[in-house]
Amino acid sequence: MIYTYPDYYKKFSCIADKCPDTCCGKWQIVIDDDSLEKYEDYNGEYRDELRRKVDWKEGVFRHGRSGKCAFLRDDMLCDLYIHMGKESLCTTCREYPRHTEEFENVREVSLSLSCPEVARILMNITDKVTFVTEEDDEDEVFDDFDYFLYSNLEDIREAILNVIQDRSVDIRSRIERVIQIGVSAQRHYDEGDLVMWDECEEQDKPEIHGEHEEYMLLQKQAMFLIEDLELLYDDWEDVLIESQELLFGGGEETFTENRRLFEAWWRSNCEVTGCHLGQKSDIAESVVTEDNVIEGELHMTMDIFLEQIIVYFISIYLLGAVYDDNISGKVNACVGHAVELYMLLMARWLSNGETLSVDDLIELSYRYSREIEHSDENLEQVEVLEWFGL
Repeated sequence: MIYTYPDYYKKFSCIADKCPDTCCGKWQIVIDDDSLEKYEDYNGEYRDELRRKVDWKEGVFRHGRSGKCAFLRDDMLCDLYIHMGKESLCTTCREYPRHTEEFENVREVSLSLSCPEVARILMNITDKVTFVTEEDDEDEVFDDFDYFLYSNLEDIREAILNVIQDRSVDIRSRIERVIQIGVSAQRHYDEGDLVMWDECEEQDKPEIHGEHEEYMLLQKQAMFLIEDLELLYDDWEDVLIESQELLFGGGEETFTENRRLFEAWWRSNCEVTGCHLGQKSDIAESVVTEDNVIEGELHMTMDIFLEQIIVYFISIYLLGAVYDDNISGKVNACVGHAVELYMLLMARWLSNGETLSVDDLIELSYRYSREIEHSDENLEQVEVLEWFGL
């Protein structure tokens, strides 16, 4: 079995009660069958409390009056963990934010951006993300697994990662090339000659839109979040509505000028060798690294931010096309996520009085990820949306 994971994977450690937006909050946590059976058989002193706080019919943890998991204490620690130990945690609580994609003889392990601590780690990485591979002697066979398609998808993903991480090229050109690779790969797959996926032709290139067409396209993409996707949190809808008004309420000329000022502001605050983005981060200041250095500043240019977001989504989701054949849909969605976050950050910059903090990047990244990655409906929908066509 081959195992792969991003180079920052082992940097993660749950910060528990220090987390600014705990996963033990309003999420409905489904209990796996083994844990549910373990809870049913438990006869220790915590038995009565355990039985009250589990919804046995639905197989989930109940929520208290605050809307948070019934086991979450006022000090933001888990009462179940404290009374019954680490082994009492169900699979979801034990493994999150670790996420595994399964393929024949391959396990791709990642950290979910929906976790604030993972978002903090990623938003503090300015080096190119690389991936670690390990292997053991275990072997398995999946029925009807298309290994030919899978191996080509691996090549396509490697090419996309090389393109998006080529910092000698401006980010817009990199993104256009990534979209082109996705379209070409899909076309060749549909024509039955996927092995030629890298032979991109003129028809595979994304259209170069003028300013008006690009404005219309960005407006359409922003509306996807409100009109086409399931909303998991009521307060996220408030963010989207406010962002929509801030970005597009003043019309095209205002948007274009705000965009110019936003990008100029970010450039002026971020030198090529690093930057101090706005004020120090309350989240970052509370975290001590393994080198005992308190992190208080984020060194992240706009290009690197967009690169890291695309690398994150491409690395997790592209190979999933081996199960549904939707190569270009996955590529477009991964780029689309970066565009959406760019616009949300621009709206936050306007809302803040033309400034951004480290916390803004962290917060919007993990909240966006929660809305997309914690909804099967949204994960399916983003891959069929027409992201880059008017």
